[in-house]
Amino acid sequence: MFNYRSSHRARRLRWQVIGLLWLAFVAGPRVSSSQALGDTIRLTLPQARALAQRANPELLATRVDTMIARGVLRQAGIIRFNPTADLLAARGGNGAETGVAQELELFGQRSARLSVGRASYERASASVANATRLTLGEVDRAFYRLAFSSRRTALADEVLALNERLQDIAQRQLSAGEISRLDLNLVTVERGRSRARALAARRDEARIAADFGRSLGVAPGTTIVAEVGEIPNAPAGDTSEASRSTVRPRPDHAVLSVDSLTIVALAHRPDLAEREAARREASANVSLARREALPNLIARAAAEPRADGSGRVVRPGVGLTLPFLNRNQGTVQAQRAVTRQAELERAALITRVRTEVATAVATYHSATLEVETLETTVLTPARQNRQLVEIAYREGKVGLPVLLLIRNQAIDAELEYWDAWLESREALAALSEATGANLTMQTGGGQ
Repeated sequence: MFNYRSSHRARRLRWQVIGLLWLAFVAGPRVSSSQALGDTIRLTLPQARALAQRANPELLATRVDTMIARGVLRQAGIIRFNPTADLLAARGGNGAETGVAQELELFGQRSARLSVGRASYERASASVANATRLTLGEVDRAFYRLAFSSRRTALADEVLALNERLQDIAQRQLSAGEISRLDLNLVTVERGRSRARALAARRDEARIAADFGRSLGVAPGTTIVAEVGEIPNAPAGDTSEASRSTVRPRPDHAVLSVDSLTIVALAHRPDLAEREAARREASANVSLARREALPNLIARAAAEPRADGSGRVVRPGVGLTLPFLNRNQGTVQAQRAVTRQAELERAALITRVRTEVATAVATYHSATLEVETLETTVLTPARQNRQLVEIAYREGKVGLPVLLLIRNQAIDAELEYWDAWLESREALAALSEATGANLTMQTGGGQ
């Protein structure tokens, strides 16, 4: 006999399930529980880059190198030797003999020291610029990781909420005899798995946020929210608001010429400039060591009492240092070796730069192609299947196991898409770092 109340109740429960599925796929990402604690700062990528340049502790420490080099350069311009004075008691009690002397450099030693100081300052400046390049690359990648982890957490939370509600509905369906214990166990297992995924997502997000905060120099415990703009080429109909996320427009693949980008990198990479400055510094040290091995003039003047006691007489004099024993042979040899070492290191660095640029371009092309493939061949069919299975479930043509299977496929597709999205963003950050272009990017504008 047909039971109208039971059939009506079953249809109502099915509509509740469909409603939960719809909410899970269109509801916006919620703020995780960790974001409700302590201070919260919301940062765009340019703001994060600017903050890191102001407050990153390692970068601040590295910048002191330029202050040190500036002091060395200042010292190089100062006359090296102070004057000396002496007092000699005269015989016969006629008074003391006094004298002064000044050692003078005659062969451009001061100019050579200034050359060393200038090269040292240029080397320190390039080293700071390179530290900035690496720091900004780290900040870019950490920003994208945080954006990715936030969306993964939001999706995991939505799925967990759905499965918790779905289990309540399944309990009522089991009590009404509309599903079997097997179906209920399937829902229970899915609820447990989704809870574990949500916990893991929150744990990863907290770790990534802590690493990001360290690179920004913010206080521990500060909650950081990565503010990202709309994806201009985002796939339509994502299963979550999180999927309508945030990336910068992709560069045209035709623009990403390995040869052109390598030329840019070789012209702008500060670590190459640092190695060149190190070579010039070592070469200047060779010249300085040779010049310091040359004789210095010693100008003297002495005043002594006259023999008849009628006053004092001044006697001028000159002298020379005699570099017979120490001619800086070892220093010259060592600095020549340092010069050669800097040349070899720069040559090796050029090879590494070429490799880094080529690898970054290839990785970015591959990751972008993966994103496009997932958008066109995975996400669209998965979303279509989700819509079809919802209709079929509502009409009673499929059961709960099929509904869970198709829904899990859609969720897996979203996670795979976001994994590929992160890979493409990290590849773009690596390319920007490899070419040194991140040093010229705006820190206060859009993304």
